[in-house]
Amino acid sequence: MLKKTILLPALTALLFTSGAAIAAMDHGSGHGSKGGDKNAACRKVRISHIEPADKSTLKANGEFTFWISGVDVDDLDLVAASAKKLPVELKYELITNYYLFTGKLPADLKGSAARININVNLTKCPTKKGALYFIDRK
Repeated sequence: MLKKTILLPALTALLFTSGAAIAAMDHGSGHGSKGGDKNAACRKVRISHIEPADKSTLKANGEFTFWISGVDVDDLDLVAASAKKLPVELKYELITNYYLFTGKLPADLKGSAARININVNLTKCPTKKGALYFIDRK
């Protein structure tokens, strides 16, 4: 009989403390407006619609375009592109809810393949994407 009287309060106390611990597990992982989702700001920056398509053939000094959405106008100077570690000059224009970027391959690249690396060098969540192009000899 003594065992039952000790066992029942002990189980009840265990049940209440474990319920409080489970409820508290959801708190503390994030502070501020993001609610603990550390990648929330990163998901909105997007590089898309790279044209010509990956593994296309381009002329030397050929043009390519891509879209970037989710960046502020103040962050546009953080967008950079390179081909075989050579910087690519970029121009952009605002189209409704994204920026259309246009770049030209460096004239030195002829008769080879080059990967275009596009980087958005934001401090918290840098984003990058690229495409491989085959470049004519002419």
